[in-house]
Amino acid sequence: MKPLKSLRAIFRLLALGFTLMLFVFYYRIRCLFKKHTIERGFRLRRAWVNLAFKILNLHIVEQKGEIPDFPCLYIINHRNLIDPVIIAYITDTYFLAKAEIESYPFLGRGAAMTGVIYVDRDEKNSRVAARKKLFETMSKNLNLAVYPEGTTGTEETTINFHKGSFDEAAKLKYPVVPIAQEFKNKSDLWIQPSLLKQFMIQFGKKRTEVKVEIHPALISDNPTFLMRESRRLIDESLKEMHVNWHQVWGRETMPSSKL
Repeated sequence: MKPLKSLRAIFRLLALGFTLMLFVFYYRIRCLFKKHTIERGFRLRRAWVNLAFKILNLHIVEQKGEIPDFPCLYIINHRNLIDPVIIAYITDTYFLAKAEIESYPFLGRGAAMTGVIYVDRDEKNSRVAARKKLFETMSKNLNLAVYPEGTTGTEETTINFHKGSFDEAAKLKYPVVPIAQEFKNKSDLWIQPSLLKQFMIQFGKKRTEVKVEIHPALISDNPTFLMRESRRLIDESLKEMHVNWHQVWGRETMPSSKL
């Protein structure tokens, strides 16, 4: 990597970390005088996400569809480490995250205050626990974002979806909103085994561009239909997004990597 790109990536990493700590510290001081609410937490997250977009020079160059004005389950394809930042920029929603993140200095507490629900994935019954959290969140009529691939995909279209979130949505006939997101450059996809190396490559370049398409809500008591239709709609969107980016998105594929 060229020295300028390395310096740019390091500056962005430090800027993100510093501003995150600053925002969380400021908010926790405010909470000494005014009680925390999730609405205030979402406002804090929106403010930091807007700043993060500027730091990373991240741009949504095309957005199709609109976020619905009712609670729903967002089903999103997973590409890299900043996917949640993109969805948080578009809408206020809860996320499920690994319980160990809660122990991270500043990040863990800050995330919990801004809409992250922790699930212990090391437990034997981790899938049951995750599905219980999904059901509880939707039962409260709250927005929830899920990445059903379970890992980052680097194929031209999605990899296999896990069915758990669709099972819980079907029980409640909860609206499911498929969202496709795609990056212009393949270097933006998580293809590096190292988190730091991936960040350096991805954010060493000047600008990052992404397209988003929000599909109309699906409602059904059939989880298989919800899963297959969500994947079909997202895959169709991804293929269409690649048309104008054919110079960087060919038919060749790359192996997926675990988060």
